[in-house]
Amino acid sequence: MSATTQRRAPPGGAFARQMRVIGALTLRELGTRFGRDNLGYLWLFVEPALLGGTIGAVHYFTGHGLPGGLNPFEFWVGGYVPFYLFRGVVNRAPSAVPANQSLLYHRHITLLDIMIARDVLEGAAVLGAMIAFLAIFGIVFGDWPDDPFKMLIGMMLMLLIAHGVAMLIATGAVYTEIFDRVTHLVTYLTLPITGAFWMVFWLPSEAQQAALWVPTVHLFEMIRDGHFGKVVPTTYDVNYAIYWAAGLNLLGMAGLRRARLDLVV
Repeated sequence: MSATTQRRAPPGGAFARQMRVIGALTLRELGTRFGRDNLGYLWLFVEPALLGGTIGAVHYFTGHGLPGGLNPFEFWVGGYVPFYLFRGVVNRAPSAVPANQSLLYHRHITLLDIMIARDVLEGAAVLGAMIAFLAIFGIVFGDWPDDPFKMLIGMMLMLLIAHGVAMLIATGAVYTEIFDRVTHLVTYLTLPITGAFWMVFWLPSEAQQAALWVPTVHLFEMIRDGHFGKVVPTTYDVNYAIYWAAGLNLLGMAGLRRARLDLVV
C-alpha cells in the first residue's frame, strides 16, 4: 500500500489567506461604491472632510463661543468627524449581507470578512480626513494635537464599537427588513446623547453621571483630551469603552455565525 501524505498549511497560512480575502473584498467595495475612476476613490476621503469642514466653518464664522474658550472650528470638526465614522459604519450595515450574499459561494469568504472589509475601508477614509484636519489646525491656528496617539486610540475604539453595532444590525437585517428602515433614523435620533457636540464638564453633576453610561461619550472625551490636552477638563474611562467594544464584537460575531446558517446561497 502506498503511503498517503497530507500537506499541512504553513504556520499563519490560514490567517494570511483571510487577510488576502479581506483585502480583495475591500478593493471590491471600493469599486462598487466609487467605480473605477480614481476621482471616485478620492471622494472616499473628501466626503467626511467636506461635511466636517462645513459644519466647523459655519460655527466658526458665526462666532459661537464655547466654554473653556475652545476654537469652534476645531471643536465641531473634532466632534463631527468621529461621529461620521460611527454613523457611516452603522448606516451601511443593513445592506452588507444582501449586497454581498453571492460571495458566500466561495468557502473562504465569511460574513465577518465582508463586515471587516467594509468597516476598515470606512475607518481608513475617516482617519485620513481627521489627519488632514489636524494638519490644518496646526498650520492655520497653531494648535497641534497634544497627544496624537491618544486621538488614534479613541478613533480605533470608535471604529470597534461601531463595527460591533454594525454586525448586530447586519444579523438582524438577515431576518427582517425593519433594520433597513429604522437604522438611519435611529442614528440621527441618538446623535444628541453620543457626546459628539458637547463635553461632560458642560453638564450639571447629575447629568454627567448619566452621560458617562454612554460609551461613545468616553471616546469623544478621549479624542478631545488628545487634541486639546489640559486646556479643558475631560472625563473618560478607557477600560469602560474597551469592555463595550469587546462585548459588542463578541455578540456581533456570534450573531453573524448564526445568521450564516440561515442564509441560502
